[in-house]
Amino acid sequence: MEMLLLFGLLIGFLVLGMPVAVAIGLSALAVIVLADLAVPLTLVPHQIFAGMNSYALMAVPFFILAGEMMNASGVTQRIIRLALALVGHVRGSLAQVNTVGSIMMAGVSGSGAADTAALGSVLIPEMEKKGYDRAYSAAITAATATVGPIIPPSVLFVVYGSLTNTSVGSLFLAGILPGLVMGVILMAVAYVTARRRGFQQDPEPFSLAALGGAALGGLAAALVPAIIVAAILTGFATATEVGVVAVLVALLLGLVAFGRLRGWRELTGVVTAATRTSAAILFIIATSGLFANVLTRLRFQDSLLGAVSGISTDPIVVLVLIVLALLLFGMFIDVTPLLIMFAAPVAVIGGELGLDPLHLGVVVVLTATIGAVTPPVGGYLIIAGGIARVPLTAMVRPLVPFWGALVLSLAVLISFPALATAIPSLVGG
Repeated sequence: MEMLLLFGLLIGFLVLGMPVAVAIGLSALAVIVLADLAVPLTLVPHQIFAGMNSYALMAVPFFILAGEMMNASGVTQRIIRLALALVGHVRGSLAQVNTVGSIMMAGVSGSGAADTAALGSVLIPEMEKKGYDRAYSAAITAATATVGPIIPPSVLFVVYGSLTNTSVGSLFLAGILPGLVMGVILMAVAYVTARRRGFQQDPEPFSLAALGGAALGGLAAALVPAIIVAAILTGFATATEVGVVAVLVALLLGLVAFGRLRGWRELTGVVTAATRTSAAILFIIATSGLFANVLTRLRFQDSLLGAVSGISTDPIVVLVLIVLALLLFGMFIDVTPLLIMFAAPVAVIGGELGLDPLHLGVVVVLTATIGAVTPPVGGYLIIAGGIARVPLTAMVRPLVPFWGALVLSLAVLISFPALATAIPSLVGG
């Protein structure tokens, strides 16, 4: 009964439009009072603080700041230029540019929402000029942005790792191959859908000169993910420490290489934007500390394990059941709070069933991210739709094949755990 009250209040507050962080904290506080959980109210502030008192979470503001600096430095335009030089000769070339650009941006911002906004603001108007349907343009932009939280760096991997005591650096490495597989599948779907709908039947011819001209700026943008992976592989820095390195590299690119951060005004704007985004995420994480404490007192892990074990004890079957449950919840709950509510209980269940923690982590984060492009909520859809000026309902039909591509990517990852474990195993070995 208390569990139904907790989730019922949470969903009710979200439907009423209450801020996510407030809805999470208030629903937990209401259950503490109404269900008499014997939690002194004087401990509530301590539990809220404990929710974000984590060394691993220090990486969140650093990666967000690095992403903001890279975007302000004109990295988005350089990535799009390189993507256009690489795949601009393919039919439906801007659909391919959207997909390839998302793969490249994934290594810069660490956030799918940021990728949606950065690429969408440039590509959606350009796709409309070339004859693409606005709803299709918004749908593909939102769908391909799901690669962002999988290819390192990833804010969501930082959140998941801090909640489950899983190595964030290992999660970064585990996301590389699954992210690339997602990109390939999305590119195939983008090609088929653009060709079937007759978009850009006369693309620009391939040019080595154009590729060479775009390569320098585009490869400079790839410095951040390359340095992050290299630092983790060599043991030079932890995932938290490498966030600081990413900020320094992004700052040097903005000040010296690209020259777009010319003064304090530009730098102040970037820091302000990063602070607002970081504060919003950390506020959600903080109140979720109280929510997680209530879940523990209500023995949510035991209830969830009992529910899935009653159906099957096969680890893969249980994993599929968990994925289906997360996909269902993801229709109504945004990515970050979804992870915060379910990451720890799912990790406990995975440990008892012998599932690899890195494989499980990538599966859970990818599943939660798919929720960001699943109506009726779909955070990435809302961002892309706002840029394209189309309602969410108009994006549903063109979104279907891309949503299918994401589910196929998830199925491939579940079927082949080595996609997530191969690189960390090589490094560990």
